[in-house]
Amino acid sequence: MDPVTNPFRPGAGRRPPVLAGREPILGAFTVVRRKVDELGEGDRGWILHGLRGVGKTVLLNELLAQVSDKGWIAAKVEVTPAIPLPVALASALVRSMRTATGRHPEPRLRRLLGVFKAFSLRFDPPSGLVSLGVEVDPVAGVADTGRFADDLAMLFEVLGETSRDLGIGTLILVDELQEASPADLSALNTAVHQSGQSDIPLPIVFVGAGLPSLPAQLADATSYAERLYDYRPIGLLDDTGAAAALTGPTLAHGVTWEPEALQAALAIAGGYPYFLQEVGKHVWDAARSTTFNLDDVTVGGDFARQEVDDGLYRSRWERATPAQRKLLRTMGELGGDDPVAISDLAAAMGKRRVSDLSVARNEVIKKGLLYAPERGQLAFTVPGMHTFIARQD
Repeated sequence: MDPVTNPFRPGAGRRPPVLAGREPILGAFTVVRRKVDELGEGDRGWILHGLRGVGKTVLLNELLAQVSDKGWIAAKVEVTPAIPLPVALASALVRSMRTATGRHPEPRLRRLLGVFKAFSLRFDPPSGLVSLGVEVDPVAGVADTGRFADDLAMLFEVLGETSRDLGIGTLILVDELQEASPADLSALNTAVHQSGQSDIPLPIVFVGAGLPSLPAQLADATSYAERLYDYRPIGLLDDTGAAAALTGPTLAHGVTWEPEALQAALAIAGGYPYFLQEVGKHVWDAARSTTFNLDDVTVGGDFARQEVDDGLYRSRWERATPAQRKLLRTMGELGGDDPVAISDLAAAMGKRRVSDLSVARNEVIKKGLLYAPERGQLAFTVPGMHTFIARQD
């Protein structure tokens, strides 16, 4: 098959040609969007949580696309250890403010722009110096205290009031939210909580995404977070969704799969969305006709597995020290993809006390190799890591 016309798109955050198995999420967001557009009423914030490579970032981009032609004020940010949430949010909102000035009457935006300028000058001074498309002075005494919790809540309030006045909504998307500090998570919880407390909740929609540990982190930051958000786990695809992810893109090109070939490809990928794209890509490149057969899957599957090993898995393995690799190997032997109790891990590694693993535990979490799904547990951040480790000498 011609690799130029290959429809599959493996990669971080790249939209697959067929977004299979996520229809319930997208349909539910359509309801939220319509409630804002038709009633001017916001809804509970969402938290999308799942392992690496299951499509959380892709979903955030799809939600953003739903409002892109509706005139909404929208911002998508990614939190990293180097870029704290307040800085990331202030920087991302600059573009949203500039877009808004080109779509909506300037007089109805001036207060919001002035409040945003005051906020950004506090938390990301360079963004506060960027032109917003309209020359405004920062509004004194609103969202400018330097206390992120208070200022973010006030900024959300003004965003919501302005959105309601304009007959639109505001969408705030935050990726990798588990990287935010406990203080910033607490501030975010407070702002989201306050924006929904009026008789008719302000038309602000917040969606955060992160690892499966994110719900617990939010609850640790603020106890009421357990009731504050609509938590939506993003997991592996079932057989129906996985099959659609493989066959949908090929059918669009008049290409089909022999039944046994499709089953073999599904077995290789294991429902992992990122791996499905790799398998589809390499089977396409290996195929010699417009009907994929078992030989095509055997050849393409080997190439796909090698690429995932050399990229996704090996990069993580090589970041680990010899001592950390021993911990990871023991993790895989005990639990595979499932969480492992730290007490069981310590015992299997011959440690007398759980605290003897504290330093190693913290380091592998910082490196993004493991996460804590619950207190006293550890699990791999990417599916299938244990199978890669088992193949290493």
